Amino acid sequence: MTRSEPPPRRSALRFLLPILTCALILGVLQAAEPVPEPERPEPRLPAGLAQGWYAVIETSFGTIIARLLPEQAPQSVAHFAAIAEGRLSWIDPLTGQTKQGHYYDGLRVHLAVAAQRFETGDPTGTGRGYPLIYVPPEGKGPITFDAPGRLGMTRSSLGRISGVQFFATASALPWLIGHHPCFGEIVSGSEVVSAIAGVKTKTNGRPETPVIIERLRIRKVGEPAPLPDPVPFVPKPPEFGLK
Repeated sequence: MTRSEPPPRRSALRFLLPILTCALILGVLQAAEPVPEPERPEPRLPAGLAQGWYAVIETSFGTIIARLLPEQAPQSVAHFAAIAEGRLSWIDPLTGQTKQGHYYDGLRVHLAVAAQRFETGDPTGTGRGYPLIYVPPEGKGPITFDAPGRLGMTRSSLGRISGVQFFATASALPWLIGHHPCFGEIVSGSEVVSAIAGVKTKTNGRPETPVIIERLRIRKVGEPAPLPDPVPFVPKPPEFGLK
């Protein structure tokens, strides 16, 4: 009678190998997952500002703060604030789709004029592809383009005044008075406006190196009257000029 041999022992590695393989795969997958960026803190307003509504414009060159002027340009302010806050939808000129969100975040400065101004508010980055949202002639008041540091709405060759595309001035531009609504007064960051206006540009006025509106938010100081709601406006030929 022959004596049977005991079955061979399984190596401990045979049991550990699948576990180690799974752990390795899991580690690779976790490493491949994008790490979420920390939330950007909300912008803070400097102390000592008068009661009112303010636009905090964070750019790749620094932060600009402007006091809004709803008392002299109610619909310019209403449209600007509503589309900045995501309360007003628009049709994307690039896709034709209706969108709603923080409109200005990520847009480029599409025009810079040294010692004068810069313009932004066009998703196509050309100055000719902004949403067809308009405001009525307004903005004739005590605060005008006779001094630097103003926000104004752009105006097309047909006299239509954009409700979303705006400019910031680095110097007095009195020839704009009566043609563009003045809807904001810069209270902080005038040096940022001058720096952006003075960047090197191509022949069409677009900055050679992109200047980005990283974030634009509306803030209030104190308890000012609520901002007006945006009212849709269709320009008509007799209404092209400011009254």
